[in-house]
Amino acid sequence: MEWLGQATVFSLSAYMVGCGDGDAGAGGEAGAAGNGGSAGSAGSAGNAGGAAGSGGTGGSAGSGGGVVDAGSDVQVVEAGPTPACPSGEVPPFQFAPPANSGPLFDTWPVRTVDQQQVSSILSEWKLRIDGMTQSTVELSFYDLLCLARQDQLVDFHCVEGWSVQDVPWNGVHLSTLLALVQPLSSATHLTFHTIGGKYNESLPMQVALEPKTLLAYGVNDASLPLCHGFPTRLVVPRLFGYKSAKYVERIELTDHPIEGYWVAKGYDYDAEVQPERLRPGKY
Repeated sequence: MEWLGQATVFSLSAYMVGCGDGDAGAGGEAGAAGNGGSAGSAGSAGNAGGAAGSGGTGGSAGSGGGVVDAGSDVQVVEAGPTPACPSGEVPPFQFAPPANSGPLFDTWPVRTVDQQQVSSILSEWKLRIDGMTQSTVELSFYDLLCLARQDQLVDFHCVEGWSVQDVPWNGVHLSTLLALVQPLSSATHLTFHTIGGKYNESLPMQVALEPKTLLAYGVNDASLPLCHGFPTRLVVPRLFGYKSAKYVERIELTDHPIEGYWVAKGYDYDAEVQPERLRPGKY
């Protein structure tokens, strides 16, 4: 559990029970939202941690100090320091497992085909950001908690036709992460590599930099349930859930898209939710 870092303690029991990944996985291909994705449209974002919330289109990149300019042909990202909390400081996030039941999770079907094991995640997980960048970083979970936090209350939409309203995500805006590595001007896409490699996904840079696209590490001030992507997952506003990769462990900057798991099976790469399903203020 050293990867969790200082003053961060939680129980594994909630991750071992209450998530129907095995059953959903057996019939997973029938559920095109493969990831159980969080691509719910993004609504209002309250920033508990500071500047990351506005980082999508020229906003501040949070504690990295950089600025991402999404409005020009060249993506400019200023260098930022390696993230670190002041010695002894506890990040403003109470890391504790949520109950895998209740009003939110009771109405949130699980769609996955690659059940993960908590023990291997705890012993090995770090987030690597590399590719077409000036530098490469590896972040522990604690490092992520020390970055500017973005909270947002959004709807999640599955391509199957169902939705989950008002999902309270906690996470880090992608501009904050990109500010740490300085993307090359030729980088046009982000590939999200996942534990096990099945749910790898791809986003154009402009979508990755939208104000409500983030890497989530929590729901309602508690860590993600394993079946919903623990330890981190992508949250993409206004796109179907299958674009929101779970179990993210690497973000690679590239000059081309890839076909993710569900796109390779015939689903649309753009994955845009129909306008009539989008509630005002929730995307």
